[in-house]
Parts: sequence; C-alpha cells; structure tokens
Amino acid sequence: MIFSLYLHIPYCLTKCPYCDFNAYAATAWPEERYVDALGAELRHYLTQPPWQGQTIETIYFGGGTPSLFAPASVERVLTLVKSLCPLASRPEISLEVDPASASPARLTGYRAIGVNRLSLGTQSFQPALLKTLGRLHTAEDAARTIMWARASGFTNLSLDLIFAVPGQTLEMLASDVTQALAYIPEHLSTYNLTYEENTPFFAMRQKGYLQPIDEETEIEMYRLVQEHSADAGYVHYEVSSFSRPGFPSQHNANYWNGRSYLGLGAGAHSFVNQPGWGQRWSNERNPRRYMEKALASGSARSFAEVLTRSQAMGEFVFLGLRQLKGLEPTHFTARFGTEFHQTFPQAAALFDEGLLKTEGERISLTPQGLLLADTIFATFF
Repeated sequence: MIFSLYLHIPYCLTKCPYCDFNAYAATAWPEERYVDALGAELRHYLTQPPWQGQTIETIYFGGGTPSLFAPASVERVLTLVKSLCPLASRPEISLEVDPASASPARLTGYRAIGVNRLSLGTQSFQPALLKTLGRLHTAEDAARTIMWARASGFTNLSLDLIFAVPGQTLEMLASDVTQALAYIPEHLSTYNLTYEENTPFFAMRQKGYLQPIDEETEIEMYRLVQEHSADAGYVHYEVSSFSRPGFPSQHNANYWNGRSYLGLGAGAHSFVNQPGWGQRWSNERNPRRYMEKALASGSARSFAEVLTRSQAMGEFVFLGLRQLKGLEPTHFTARFGTEFHQTFPQAAALFDEGLLKTEGERISLTPQGLLLADTIFATFF
C-alpha cells in the first residue's frame, strides 16, 4: 500500500473571518509539546497495520499556519517519519506558508530539511481585499515571500487565490490572476469564497453587513481564471486547481483518487480504503485535549465510521468528477460489481443537459458542468 501523510498545525497569528478550518488564533503556542504529540501518534500508527512498513508517497504540513513552527520542529517530525516508514524515491513534501510569518532564514531552513514544495496563502494582491479577508500580510509581503522561496531553492511553488470576495470586480480579479501568473508558480489554486456556518463571514452575511457577489458575476470570475490560466500554459486538472505541465499536487491527487491517507494532529482526518468499502476517523479538535490524548495513548481519535457501499460509490463518483479527466466506469464496475449507469440513473439527465460528457472510456464534467460542480456532486449522494 502507498499512502499519504497529513500533519495538521492548528495555530495562526489570527483567524481569518471566512475560515472554517480547525485553526486557533494565538500569540504563543506549545510548539515542543505539540511536536511531541505528533511523534506519539506517528509511533502509534506507523508501527502497526495497515500503515506499518507501507510506503509514504507524499507528506503535507497544513493548518492553521505550519510556517509558525521552526524548521527544527518540522525536521523532528520528518526525521521520526523516516525512521518508522519507507518513503517513495521522490516524495512530495509540502508545507503551507503564510506570507505574514515568512522569512528568508525560515524558508531556507525548510528547504534544507527536505521540504520541496510550498503552498503560499497569497489570496489576493489587492490591499482592500486583503483587509476584507482579514489577512495580516500585504501584497509586498507576498511578493517578497515568493522571491525568498525561489532564492531558497524551491522549484515547486503553489499560490492560492480567492475570488468572489465582496467588493471584488472582474478587473480586480484579472489583476490578481495576472500578477500571480507573472511569478510563474508551478501551481495555482483558486477558490470561490464560501460562507460557512460558525464563521464571522456567515454571521455578517446573515445580518446584511456583507453583500455576496451575484451568481452571474461569480461564474464570469471562474471563467476568467480558466481563460487566463490556459493562456499562460497552465493545465486545469481539478475544479479549483491549475498547474504547469508536470506539477499537479500529488498529495491532493491521492485524495481524489481514493487512496489511503493518515492524518495526524488536532482535528486531522484519516482514511483507509481497505478492507471492505473503507473506513475513516478524525482526531480531537481542541489542541490541548488533542495533546493530552495523543501523549497518553498515541491516539486522539474522537470519531470513526465504516463506509457503506452506497457511501463509497457516491464518493468514488464525486472524487473522480472533481478531476477534469473524470472517472472510468470500468473502474467503478471493478470496484463495486455494478454498472455506473445502473447505479446512478439520474446521470442520464445530466448528460442530456450538457453537464456531463463521455470521451473515450471516461466520464467528466463539461465546461458548463464545471460551473455547477457542487450541485452535480450532490446528485450522487
């Protein structure tokens, strides 16, 4: 079995008002104790089935803000991982970086210990939009961070952009995308702003303090991103992801292809695709309680479930259609012993409406289907 390893760092200098990730604003954090807890989890899981002796293909430090942790702390984790489990010959090792917490020494340190891919939370280069989004960094901070990353030897950079932000115009988005692509990142992730429950943005929208972008403009914005990226030679390979040829996110691709992954840290999720239809679990979300549990027993699980065949079929389709290449019905049949069209007769209407298409042996979203992806995904559950 080949699997991916995800390590969650939950601390942030401030929590953005649109964020519903398991993240906590802090002026100080128990870095050493938290790394000890990650180490306890690593020893617990990687010394027993199904993970023991299996090959790790990708490692991803996400958050929160992983770049708040010193290179020495990240190195402690990587050194322990390598002592417990074999790594692929060329593993992708990613770390998320907030430009507000970056420095030349820190980025050089990450590169020296084996991190070979950075995901930079740029979000926008517009001062007004950065303020709306609650970001601490400036456009100049983002530009400097990109420059420092290149100078530190990173040849695989991903930039994040958010669109459909209140007050954003098509011209502002075009400027953001143009500026992002001008840095020639290997990867670009673009996300339309969503208003998740239990976030300040959700409450502000409910009270009328924030006016969402209208749906027609949001669709125009998505098309703008697609067109600018294509013109610059980027491959649109997943709903929100664009890359230069040869640089898709291997870690995320493992998620979308239904492979197993082990998530460690506060609130992290794990999935094993065998036996049966698979099982998943998640950790205690509160960092203090997570550390207590992990250090006491090596496990901080707070939730677990065994997938039903119906769940597994829906997720197979959802994850496959997220990718522009789509899914192969023959793989669906091999996995579940039933035909795709028999299992999901509702798909016929999606083909008739021009939202799904068949090319060769694959089923995928059409350009129009991409604009309605979330609605289409919901029909398979």
